[in-house]
Amino acid sequence: MESQKPKIAMYVKRPFGEKLNASFDFIKENWKQLFKYSTYLILPICLIQAASGLMGSMTDITAMQASGGISDNPLAALGPSFALNYAGVIFFSCLGALLMTSLIYAMVRLYNEREERLNGILFNDIKPLLLRNIKRLFIIGVFCSFLLLLAVIIIVLLAVLTPFTLLLTLPLLFAFAIPLALMAPIYLFEDISLMEAFRKTFRLGFATWGGVFLILIVMGLIASVLQGIVSIPWYIIYIVKMVFTMSDGGEAGASVGLNFAQYLFSVLMLYGSYLSAMFTVVGLVYQYGH
Repeated sequence: MESQKPKIAMYVKRPFGEKLNASFDFIKENWKQLFKYSTYLILPICLIQAASGLMGSMTDITAMQASGGISDNPLAALGPSFALNYAGVIFFSCLGALLMTSLIYAMVRLYNEREERLNGILFNDIKPLLLRNIKRLFIIGVFCSFLLLLAVIIIVLLAVLTPFTLLLTLPLLFAFAIPLALMAPIYLFEDISLMEAFRKTFRLGFATWGGVFLILIVMGLIASVLQGIVSIPWYIIYIVKMVFTMSDGGEAGASVGLNFAQYLFSVLMLYGSYLSAMFTVVGLVYQYGH
């Protein structure tokens, strides 16, 4: 039997290229487990999120407006249901991202701690870490939202005094936002308080600012390409449905089959988007380990 490759060590100082290789190697080695448990957690979210109707509503209203079936104010045609659907999409998007990120961090930690890595892993093995990560990521989300709100208030107040302050405050906001990407792995992998994690985030983040920035750019680009690929079927249905609706003068001309296909492709697009985010999360893990 072919010997198993050495375990991918997390706490290793690596050049940028090796950090990318370690990230890809982890995903390649554990793709079955990642795919299996991601499907368990994320697919139900995608089914509900796609059923919220926002994507279909946007398709219908765009086509109806193009055909002259409604006024120039498309939001008025949707009414309160648009706001409810949109709020639902935001809620389920945040929930899906929270679950997906928590799962990946849990599986990376178990991979490092278990002699057998992720081989034969069960959901009961993941659950304790998953619940802990969900709690901690939620706390990070609330904390970072407060920081963002505070930063926006300060920037607006300074801009009221003179708009030229934006030349300084916006670059500073960008510079301070990059290290915050390390706060999640620090707070989730280490048993420390939130404020300790916050201080360590900036100590490590500014020391490796360029590496964090490059990981976000490269992995974000890979994720964007994958998201674009899985979105192609939905956009094809979007165009077909718009043509049908326009040809009927704004009436509901799309068939049940088209509506169902649009729903399925919405699920595919959402599911693919969550999975593609895996590259950025894993990349930040090995950047943190560096």
